[in-house]
Amino acid sequence: MAETTNRRLKKIERIVKVQERLRQLAEWDLARLDRTRAELRNGEESLLGALNDEFLHGLFVEAMARRLKAIAAETERLNRARDRQMQRLVEESLKLKRTERMSERIRREQERQFWKRAFDEMLDTIDDGSAPGSPDGN
Repeated sequence: MAETTNRRLKKIERIVKVQERLRQLAEWDLARLDRTRAELRNGEESLLGALNDEFLHGLFVEAMARRLKAIAAETERLNRARDRQMQRLVEESLKLKRTERMSERIRREQERQFWKRAFDEMLDTIDDGSAPGSPDGN
């Protein structure tokens, strides 16, 4: 029984490590999307600043407008991807928590079995009469 619990505990600890890694990857993907979004926002602000510049106003307006439209479309795509990634992060976090709780239950069961065996061995020692201080054990 103890060996089975040991194997179960080792398996669940490996699963916990995998779940931690999956959650970490989801966090990294989310951070990558946020960085890309910030870069697009900076590009958009630069273009808007250039559009407000009277010197360039008539020269590149059409090209800048197309670029702003492309940035807006890309920003929208990134927002949807970020929402999906945030959902994935939440799911990975929940999986990790469930796995950690399962690991803790198995760990407590293993400890309970250890103490039960120790207590049973103590009782067997007392029943055998070989305990120090017993009438037969002197």
